[in-house]
Amino acid sequence: LVDLILQMGGIYVKIGQVMSTLGQGLLPDEYLRALRPLQDGVPPRDFAQISQIVEDGLGDGRTLSDVFLEFEERPIGAASIAQAHRAVLRPNRPDEPPERVIVKVQYPEVSRLFQADLANLELATRLFAPENIEVAKALRKRHENELDFRKEARNLEECARHMREFGMEPERVRIPRVRNETGICSENVLVMEYLEGISLSDAIGLEQDRVARALGREDGEELKRVLAERMREHFEKGGGA
Repeated sequence: LVDLILQMGGIYVKIGQVMSTLGQGLLPDEYLRALRPLQDGVPPRDFAQISQIVEDGLGDGRTLSDVFLEFEERPIGAASIAQAHRAVLRPNRPDEPPERVIVKVQYPEVSRLFQADLANLELATRLFAPENIEVAKALRKRHENELDFRKEARNLEECARHMREFGMEPERVRIPRVRNETGICSENVLVMEYLEGISLSDAIGLEQDRVARALGREDGEELKRVLAERMREHFEKGGGA
């Protein structure tokens, strides 16, 4: 199943990612475990291709070594539309220290594949489920926005600004700063400061374990199994109150 998803690419990888995180209780555990690598473990692209995308985005003849002191060839994660590399920016001034950043690079064919997949989805919805056409349109709009990293950069900056206004950032929430002083950010490349931490899925797992132990269960997996069993029994008996 996962091999087929990877071969089809595009929106199908995205659907697999969503199901790997939201499919608890809907899919068997073996399917969830099989789909989990799609979150950030998709096979990465060749580094020569990635570096070419970054340099093309600069548009002024600069190379990676002109902008970065270091650029790790092995990505720290690869997903449906892009992969992310650790790097170190060259300082703008002699008195500035080098800065560790994350460089997110979009795959060149992603936009074309997503547009085709979403157009087919919208057509199928019009033919077989016209009452859901607005949902299909909203999904298409959402993914079109996701494919433009310039919009993602603006969203990060806006989110950080609002969090600061409410006294949440950086004391309680930390939003990575966009680093575009070098003019490297583009529709297909996003550079952000590097923040140490754990993945969202791991953080959710830790919180689920904490709640499960508070309810007398061994861990989050046991609690989810119990809840899924209770839900199945409930619906098998006809549902209701």
